[in-house]
Amino acid sequence: MKATDLLEKIRENLKDYPIDYLKRKATDERYPDSITKRLAIYNSSIYDEIYEKNIEEDYEIKDAVIKNIEDDVNYYFSVYDPGDIETRDFTRELSLYLVLIAKKPLHPFGDNPTKYDVFLENGEYKCKNRIIHIKDERSLCRYCICKNAGYSFGFI
Repeated sequence: MKATDLLEKIRENLKDYPIDYLKRKATDERYPDSITKRLAIYNSSIYDEIYEKNIEEDYEIKDAVIKNIEDDVNYYFSVYDPGDIETRDFTRELSLYLVLIAKKPLHPFGDNPTKYDVFLENGEYKCKNRIIHIKDERSLCRYCICKNAGYSFGFI
């Protein structure tokens, strides 16, 4: 599948998602700098980015890779939150976009490795938890652009 076709498919699949709820959550004072708030801010900004994105140079994405990511997101939700179909579908589309088009981390990131689990350092995205969770069954870490931050960050 061409990247432009995948982007259109993602946009079509997200068009009915209630993004206003997520955007309100991103500004809700009940979540002061929590992971819930940071995730809401990140995901709502990625949602906006999806509709603003123009792919300059189209490229081919293997259908098998798309299917693997879709299946692995579906698996994750079947195990950890089987009833939340709306969040599963939203997460699946954002994951496809982040991994295959935007080439950004699946989680919110910052620039301070002592404050954030996912951070940008010297032009590379790094994740403190990837080294652990990549071993999980059907882990989405396998697709994420982040590199392992290493064990030393656990002691900061």
